[in-house]
Amino acid sequence: MAKKGVVVCGLLALLLAASSARPEEPAAKTGGPTPAWRVIVGPSIVLPAFETTYASTYSPPFQYVEHTGTATQTMPLDAGKGPGVLVGLERTLGRHVGLQLSADYGEADITGAPGQYDLSMRYISRPPPSYEPVEVSLRRSEARPSAEGRSKTLAVALDLVAWADLGAHGRLGISAGPAWLHTKGRAESLVYTAYHMGGHSTSFYQDYLVSFDFPADALGLDIGGFAEVDLGRRVGLRLDVRYCWGPDQDAEVTLREIVNADDVVWTTELAEIETGLAPAPVRVDPSLFRVALALTFRF
Repeated sequence: MAKKGVVVCGLLALLLAASSARPEEPAAKTGGPTPAWRVIVGPSIVLPAFETTYASTYSPPFQYVEHTGTATQTMPLDAGKGPGVLVGLERTLGRHVGLQLSADYGEADITGAPGQYDLSMRYISRPPPSYEPVEVSLRRSEARPSAEGRSKTLAVALDLVAWADLGAHGRLGISAGPAWLHTKGRAESLVYTAYHMGGHSTSFYQDYLVSFDFPADALGLDIGGFAEVDLGRRVGLRLDVRYCWGPDQDAEVTLREIVNADDVVWTTELAEIETGLAPAPVRVDPSLFRVALALTFRF
């Protein structure tokens, strides 16, 4: 929280400094004043760098039965490209220099290669007619379907912008500055297996499939370039390319719902499943690459 506070204070200070600066008045090309502000808005394509394999390890419960066991699931998670939107505000500080505050939001599907689920257990059974204790071993090893989910990203950057004129109606520029990156992912399905003892000391199990969220925040760096052409006296079209880098983060996992609730025989609470799974964090790379085609409005 302290780091975020410092960044917010820094953004406000830079914006105040920008608002107090006077842009260069003469503009030999047009004979009028140089526009002090640009509003930038347009669609984008976002390519998150997020790609990892999530591992879940826990001890399956077997109520009222002496047992030991371990279950492990590996779930590849990979965010693809998706649509987004760019919104920005640029303040001219000089003939070829400006300060830009921008926000880019995007969403993308999360998929991945098929995963794997392995379970092993030993328990004590007392079958009739003797009801003498007998040790039983169980083992499961099976492929799991590919993950399904959604990734949402938000990159807020404060960049110093510099450009060169391309003739009388164009600009070619670069930008760089600090960025705050927020990533929120949701995926399914984690497996949680609970065993039950039935008649004649026969074991039964129930698989609960759950979805989960994993949000992460990071402070990083935004770098990019753009090409802009004038469409009119106050309107331009900009192709903007950015790479936002942030360090890897451990994102806390929160279970959201039981996705196969209509198929389970023995119901249980989501909170009980979360306690049993004790889910490990997801390793998240919040970096992203994005391309935007935006309109610029000068005033």
